[in-house]
Formats: sequence, C-alpha cells, structure tokens
Amino acid sequence: MIIQSLLPYSALTIGFVIPYIKRRLDAGFGHDIYKTKKTSMAAYKELYFGSDYIIHFKCSGVINVVWVTMLYGFGLPILFPIAAFNFFNQYVCERITAAYMVKLPPALDDKLINFVLGKLKWAPLIFLMNGYWMLSNQEIFLNKWEYKDLKTENMKS
Repeated sequence: MIIQSLLPYSALTIGFVIPYIKRRLDAGFGHDIYKTKKTSMAAYKELYFGSDYIIHFKCSGVINVVWVTMLYGFGLPILFPIAAFNFFNQYVCERITAAYMVKLPPALDDKLINFVLGKLKWAPLIFLMNGYWMLSNQEIFLNKWEYKDLKTENMKS
C-alpha cells in the first residue's frame, strides 16, 4: 500500500518528462516554439496538446485501496493512515494532471460514479465481517494455539 501510494508521483513525473523530451526533439532542442518537424496539423496536435484523460484507471485504484484497507484494516490498523496518505497523493497528482498534462477531461454522466459507489458500498460490511472473525480468532491476537496429536486422531477414526 505504501508503494501504491507513491506511484502517482512516478506516473506524474513520467507524464511530464517523456512529452517534454519528445517536444524538444521535435523542435531540434531550440527555443522557437514555432519550429517543428511535424508535417501535419494532426501530428503536431498529438505531440503538443497532451494525452487523453483516462479516468477508469483512477477509479479502479480507489476501489483497490478501499477494499484492501477494509479487508485487512482491522488486523493492520496502520492501513487507515496509509490509505488516507494514498488518497491525498492521488488527489494532488490528479489535480496537477488535469490542469497541466491532459486535454480537457471528458464530460461524464453519473454511470461511472454510480458503478464505483456500488462497488464501494459493500466494503464496510466486509470490514465488519472480517473484523469480527479476526476478533474471535484466538490465534491472531492472543497467540494461542494447540497442537493436534495426529497419532491419536488417526486411531480414533
């Protein structure tokens, strides 16, 4: 989860560096913004206007963080601040991405948001069920266990 919370910064860095290098190569490492090696307006726009905003990867990342946190958070409470750190990093990187790197974000209806909320609404129930199991399991918190004597078990049956 910590690695996943830092990945938006690497994607942001790559998203800035690679297009910058491609633009400098196109301009011949000069400072004239009107000098280009592109022969068509479509190729020029593709290089200088930015990429499309892909939102479904962002939504799947949010679903992944929420579900992992809710599934294992009762046994590993450190996941809650890590998830908050992850959401903060995603927010900052997405604001920068939407403002400086991509074309205008697509106009979306509420279908994607309703789908994501439909997936997220079951996470608290899983948190409660898995938390109850973790609390009732003696081996997790109290470090108690019992060895089974396999010789006597086999003789009984």
